[in-house]
Amino acid sequence: MLVCKVYTISIANWGTTEDNKMAESKHICIGQTFCDRICFWGETEPDTPAFIFRSKNGRYVLSRGDVLDLSSRFAFRLTELGVQPGDVVCIALPNCPERIIVDFGVHLAGAVTMNGQILRSDGQDIIESMCKSKCKILVADPDQENGAWSICKQRFQVVSDSKHASVIKSKDVPSLVHLANCRTRKPESEFLTSLPSNTYISRSRKSSDIASIFATSGSTGYSKLVQHTHKALLLIAHRSRAITGISGKEDVSFTTAPLGWIGGFPAYFLYSGSPTVMIDDAVGGEADMLRFVWNIICDENVSFGGFASFQLIGILRRRDLWESAGKKLKKVLTGGQPLKKDCLEAIGHLTDSILNFYASTEIGAMGVVYLNESSKHDFKENMTGYPVQGVEIRVVDSELNEVDGETRGEIIVRSETLTNGYIGDTGNMASFLTDGWFRMDDVGYVDAKGLLSVEGRSSDAIMHGAYILYPTWLEEKLDKCPGVEQLFIVPVPDKVLHQEICACVKRNDGSQSSEEDILNFAKAAIMVNIPSTMNVVPKYVVFFETFPVTKTLKLNRKELAKLARERLQL
Repeated sequence: MLVCKVYTISIANWGTTEDNKMAESKHICIGQTFCDRICFWGETEPDTPAFIFRSKNGRYVLSRGDVLDLSSRFAFRLTELGVQPGDVVCIALPNCPERIIVDFGVHLAGAVTMNGQILRSDGQDIIESMCKSKCKILVADPDQENGAWSICKQRFQVVSDSKHASVIKSKDVPSLVHLANCRTRKPESEFLTSLPSNTYISRSRKSSDIASIFATSGSTGYSKLVQHTHKALLLIAHRSRAITGISGKEDVSFTTAPLGWIGGFPAYFLYSGSPTVMIDDAVGGEADMLRFVWNIICDENVSFGGFASFQLIGILRRRDLWESAGKKLKKVLTGGQPLKKDCLEAIGHLTDSILNFYASTEIGAMGVVYLNESSKHDFKENMTGYPVQGVEIRVVDSELNEVDGETRGEIIVRSETLTNGYIGDTGNMASFLTDGWFRMDDVGYVDAKGLLSVEGRSSDAIMHGAYILYPTWLEEKLDKCPGVEQLFIVPVPDKVLHQEICACVKRNDGSQSSEEDILNFAKAAIMVNIPSTMNVVPKYVVFFETFPVTKTLKLNRKELAKLARERLQL
């Protein structure tokens, strides 16, 4: 029995009202590449803002024409460094105007962008990524404290140096030839003013060629390198535009997502030319970041706001920011984890509606929950929504046989946008099944209406004696514990049961909740609902002021489990 794909619903049902025919016109980008889209928008109303960066130093605007002009200048510089079509360029820059120009300049040069993500303090992750991808150029800010170059430079030998680039070599990354300097310090903006004046250059590529290499968020371990073609990424852009309803220069979006991550991919600009507002992370914001963000949304007349759920809840709790401002977003866009019930309070106060995406680096958007004033009462924990058009979802057992509705199982997905595969990582190829299906490493079920709920990752499962516990299930049970603001369950070692259960707790401000209080609540909340032989009351409680997150703002469960083990000395 096919559980989910028969429930694929119309994009129009998610609330888009303007130009719905765009949802059926993906042929606009069929056969095109990023170069085609950059050139198209650069020549269409070139003075229209494309990217607006805000920082404590003020406002910096890149128009459509600026994006084309400056990107083509950087493309010229890359060709002078010997970059050829298909070469990989690692970009280790934060969100800033320079990052946009570098990303698009690499594409205009016919090369492939790779996100230079650094999660390890010794830079080993970016070194391994560059080695696996046979990277030729590293673009970094040599002056950035704790930036990629300052962390990794001891691994490289500088053969020769110049103002804009250095010839380098390293036994760790044999393919690497140059460091391209990109100084982002403001207000000098030295990099942008230093770009050569030249005639427009663009290297012709095919839509089936690889455009970008993304690093996964690292929430389940080491980041994997995910490659996507121009065709796949433009189809992801088409779906994102159709789902959200963002349609043109009048619709301004705001995002805090990193540009090198699939969630920060500039889909709305490439597909519909819509302006995007971001924080210039090379400079940073004010000390009160929530106030800074909400002021940006008001000042720039943002209509679509992209947030992590904890950011949205943080703003919602600051009534001093929004109660008298009179500003309301059309839609809040969020994802990366199941929607939290607390987020629903934003409907009517901060926004007319919320769109929560079920998405992955390997595929892009797969499912969506759309909630507004009239539908928010349909909310249930862990709801992930209905498949987006063009995506098929199944729930299967351990033998990959489809399960009956309401039965929990492993989630597999099929889509045209599935990655071409991981680079240099054959160990994860088991995730790719026959006929285009992909194992998500997620556990969930589909209800009678075809609504998908995701309860956690298979790899997050806790091996507790004879039982397997998925943390999200227990987190739901303990979510209402008095005095607790956030609570996550992680495994810690146990000599008898293999793994014991540890509750990692962040208390509400002023709360004096003790370990005993939380364990007593757990006993009362759990025991009546499960067989007595399955004791899933946490053995340990560890208190935290903050929880570790990945650079893409997801909870880093592995790091949290490590910190818990260290605190407990296990």
